[in-house]
Amino acid sequence: MINKLNGFMTQPKVSDAVVLLTGLMIPFGFAPYNLSYLLFPLLSVFGWFLLDQSNGRSFWRGWLFGFGQFVVGFSWIFHSVHTYGHAPAALAVAMIILLAAYCALFPGLAAYLAQRFFNKNITVFLLLGMPLMWGITEWLRGYLFTGFPWLSLGVSQVDTSLAFFVPVFGALGVSVIMLLVAGMILISVLQSARAKLFLPLLVSVFILGQLLALVNWSEPVSDPIKVSLAQLSIHQDQKWRAENKAPSMRWYLQQTKAHKDSDLIIWPETAIPSFIKRVAPFWEQVKKEAKASDTEVVAGVFIRDAETGRYYNSLVSSEGDFYQKKHLVPLGEYMPFRSVFEFVRKFVNFPMSDIANGADDQPLMQVAGYPVGASICFEDVFDREIRSSLPEAKFLINVSNDAWFKKTAEPYQHHQIARVRALEASRYMIRSTNTGVSAIIGPKGEEFVTSQLFEKTTITGEIRAMSGTTPYVFWGNVPVILLALGLLGWRGYSNRVKSRSSS
Repeated sequence: MINKLNGFMTQPKVSDAVVLLTGLMIPFGFAPYNLSYLLFPLLSVFGWFLLDQSNGRSFWRGWLFGFGQFVVGFSWIFHSVHTYGHAPAALAVAMIILLAAYCALFPGLAAYLAQRFFNKNITVFLLLGMPLMWGITEWLRGYLFTGFPWLSLGVSQVDTSLAFFVPVFGALGVSVIMLLVAGMILISVLQSARAKLFLPLLVSVFILGQLLALVNWSEPVSDPIKVSLAQLSIHQDQKWRAENKAPSMRWYLQQTKAHKDSDLIIWPETAIPSFIKRVAPFWEQVKKEAKASDTEVVAGVFIRDAETGRYYNSLVSSEGDFYQKKHLVPLGEYMPFRSVFEFVRKFVNFPMSDIANGADDQPLMQVAGYPVGASICFEDVFDREIRSSLPEAKFLINVSNDAWFKKTAEPYQHHQIARVRALEASRYMIRSTNTGVSAIIGPKGEEFVTSQLFEKTTITGEIRAMSGTTPYVFWGNVPVILLALGLLGWRGYSNRVKSRSSS
């Protein structure tokens, strides 16, 4: 373990409760609180807590830190499970605790690996070990068991200088940079003599971010495209009631007529609360209205396969193109490990847990004359889902229904993630939601037009089709993964050689 090496001051005895409390504060660095710079001292303190610890204690403290982060950060799940899923409150809380406990394994693993392989030198531990081990374990969290990368640290920096590293290294790379910055802060505090070196390096990271802001990774290939986003703002417990079906569709049609001067009108996820074939006359009316005004309508709706009986959460356009959601929400849209989780249905109502997933090799939707990267609901949380449509996609469309989570942090954090996806791709992102936040987001993650939460409105703005490729689209998360694995391999080999020579 690290123990007063190189003149560093190690920590006094710290209660594990303090470690947990530090993790509890992490979500406040994200939307809607947006205290993004708070994360750097918190991560520095977390690194300090790991000094002078054994491998096992490092894992435990990493787990505690992560559990605090996720149990607060995932609290919005309560409404989907209890308020709308009708589960007992105790079961809803238990599910949040279990999910947080699982996701906390990854920060725990990061701390363990850093301590296990980089515990001989504090500088290496803080500037290489922790950043890269955090990076690879955060990447794993986004993949294992379909993945759940919510509260990825890099997302929090969308409004800071570090945001402009996103087109180069992605949100995951920014997470690594944040741990690197936190390590430099901690070294400068613990050994003042080194501050003369690390503080200028720290400042240079943010200066480089500002310089990267001057780079345009894509360029427009179209005239301005006028876009309108319809937000009905109907509550989840009202959305599927039979008496609300006709009024909902009538409102969307009215908004389409009122904004016929737009080139493109987007309705949110499951805006039409039915299968498309069951409302065929209505959809024909929409297509007729769109054609008459030279407008294209894209709407969220279910599509049922007549032969297989399977149904898909989909996007359809008035021009006849469609997209079927590929990455489904566990429990919410399908039942994973059905034999294990079937008992959950006795306590929780998951009304759409038998949806089929669309094919991975679907052709890109053609919208407004251009190929687009379409995603539904939390698909845009996964960088790989958006990246798979690039660089062919000229802009991005995401439709969602965050009414499941009421007025919690979730809709704001989902919007924040969408801004990061736009940055990674250097594309406009059109995001149409049932209850907000609907938005038109620029290729640098900027917010051009946004709606308020639970506001019945239609917002309008302009986008452009863009062409070009960011470094991140080209190489994805490969640099972070290779660096982490290479570093682990090197340290493992080095430790083995030293062990042999000492024996």
